[in-house]
Amino acid sequence: MKKTVRMQDRWIFILGAAGFAATALLMTNGSLERLDLMIQAAVLQGRTPTLTALLIPLTYSGNWQAITSMCLVLLLIPRTRRSYGIPLTMAALSAVLFYQALKHLFSRVRPDVSLHLLEQGGYSFPSGHSLTGFLVWGMMALLLLYYYGTGGADLPLYQKEKGAVPFIRSERRLKGVCMSLFLYIGLMGFSRIYVGVHWPSDVMGSWFLALPILVMLKRIIWKPYASDNPPEK
Repeated sequence: MKKTVRMQDRWIFILGAAGFAATALLMTNGSLERLDLMIQAAVLQGRTPTLTALLIPLTYSGNWQAITSMCLVLLLIPRTRRSYGIPLTMAALSAVLFYQALKHLFSRVRPDVSLHLLEQGGYSFPSGHSLTGFLVWGMMALLLLYYYGTGGADLPLYQKEKGAVPFIRSERRLKGVCMSLFLYIGLMGFSRIYVGVHWPSDVMGSWFLALPILVMLKRIIWKPYASDNPPEK
């Protein structure tokens, strides 16, 4: 079972790294320009007052202020500090590290400012909101699945720590929450195109990039777990 999981992680890492490299290469040489413009036009044509009123607050929920506030709250609450606060903060910081470096490396110009529904500076590729959303909420899904499967056992990162970990005990509710998290990730990426501040390939590149980073974070947090048997419920 563990070998199967490690193999799956390896293929996810390869898929994400290759996908990001291909997206970056095609974006750099201009091969994605026509596709970007076609998808962008289709999305912008679908703008409505109702959809705008829903998607602007959603895209703001991915701002660094919102993510930082959430991480701080989880870190300050003793019951959630180790179980959620530290892993999610690691995911958020990883996102910032990667997208800041890559934005300056590629220096891609954002779509024309006349298309923007909100103020947004800086470079375009990759999408920081999309990368952060995928890493933070993807990590949350991994944590919820782990705690459910182990009956609330502490993460292997804290081998010597003991204590109750709050988790979702209902399988049906867990599936609903995880589906909601990935729906949010998808909507976050869509919202960045909708509000006119990112090209579609910015979002796609971010999603590809998130996969190998999430696998690396998983290896760090769950590494001690690889040589031990999982705790029983």
